[in-house]
Amino acid sequence: MSNTILLDDTFYRLPSSQRYDHVIDLIKKGSSLWTLADTEGCLIINLGSDKVLPIWPAAQLALAWADKDYQGFTCLEITPEAWAEKWLPGMQNDGFSVGVAPNLAGECIVSSAEEHAADLKV
Repeated sequence: MSNTILLDDTFYRLPSSQRYDHVIDLIKKGSSLWTLADTEGCLIINLGSDKVLPIWPAAQLALAWADKDYQGFTCLEITPEAWAEKWLPGMQNDGFSVGVAPNLAGECIVSSAEEHAADLKV
């Protein structure tokens, strides 16, 4: 897959593993990532034993997800440096996981912040 980000539902039709690999590759190449936030903080999805922060490679993809189920949330840009140096260590301490590019059905690869950080270093 090229470095371009698919900004339509074609991206969401990719298997979760391809979306994950694509996002990891983009972050390694210096692209920002996006999550959703409101006045109370970032969107954290409670999956029972996991508390997951969803991330996307483009604001438009995050907004499409917000429009579906999370109106009132806006995009928050996270630089790759801030992600690696601040967010992931903080998420490790808090026990949060990362949901990489969930599709509109909510399907994605969920990994611990520690596993995600390791994938960024490989």
